[in-house]
Amino acid sequence: MPDLNSFGLDAFADHLLLERRLSPATVAAYSSDLFFFVQYVHSVYDESTPQGIKVVHLRSWLAEGAEAGLSSRTLNRRLSALRTYFGFARLLWEGVPQPAVLLRGLKVPKRIVRVLKSDEVERLLDPDRFEAGWLGTRDRFLLLTLYALGIRRAELLQMRWADVDGSAQTVRILGKGNKERLLPALSVWLEGLEEYRRACETSGISTDSVLFWESAEKTMTPKRVYSVVHSYLQSASSVEKASPHVLRHTFATHLLDMGADLASIRSLLGHANLSATQVYTHASIEQLKSVVQRAHPRGREGQRS
Repeated sequence: MPDLNSFGLDAFADHLLLERRLSPATVAAYSSDLFFFVQYVHSVYDESTPQGIKVVHLRSWLAEGAEAGLSSRTLNRRLSALRTYFGFARLLWEGVPQPAVLLRGLKVPKRIVRVLKSDEVERLLDPDRFEAGWLGTRDRFLLLTLYALGIRRAELLQMRWADVDGSAQTVRILGKGNKERLLPALSVWLEGLEEYRRACETSGISTDSVLFWESAEKTMTPKRVYSVVHSYLQSASSVEKASPHVLRHTFATHLLDMGADLASIRSLLGHANLSATQVYTHASIEQLKSVVQRAHPRGREGQRS
């Protein structure tokens, strides 16, 4: 087993979290990637310091991952972790090479996520599908929150009662890199919040800190959020990937369908750049086809009789 201190993995994790201000999920993924890389180069090449790492070591480790069936996205994340790590290591020690900059990322096929149709959303949020009491109220409000605000699962778990300004109809969201954004709160969402508040107070659930709890003693975990969303989505729709992120995709796609511009959707989603938002345009291609068919002179010709 290599000496992990010689690679400064704990310091690297602190750097990602405290200085780069990356999300805990990204920090965990990068730290795991580096841990397995260090193990690999030690066992295969008997290398135990960052100064001795060569580009062939990186290529070999990534190739082994590809042979094991890892996706292009995962391999690109591993490469990103290595690039970030060696940039950090150069600040700590002299003579640390930068082999990761010599490698290109893999082409990743565009991922098309099927979103919910309007009738599926109505079915998903139908009050009759939820059991009476606090638990059913929580589940419905959780689903409504993901769809009405378009937020990430991690952002949902950090939401606090104090983040909501009912009079201004806004809610403050803490996003990636601890960046805050202010979102408009729909009236239907604020009504759902009040219903949820009453259910919490009746059941002895705290309304002084975070919004979502598993029980009176335990706040919700990412795994539990996924389980709740997955269960309801499977019974209300035919989406292949029944995950919380599907509701974020649905939020963005429905806004686009109703005429919202990409810049506005980008702000609502908290994307750092517009390219991340453009993935949602694929879902509206059928609507665009319809617009062209109706509006383009040649399209209208085909409708004349």
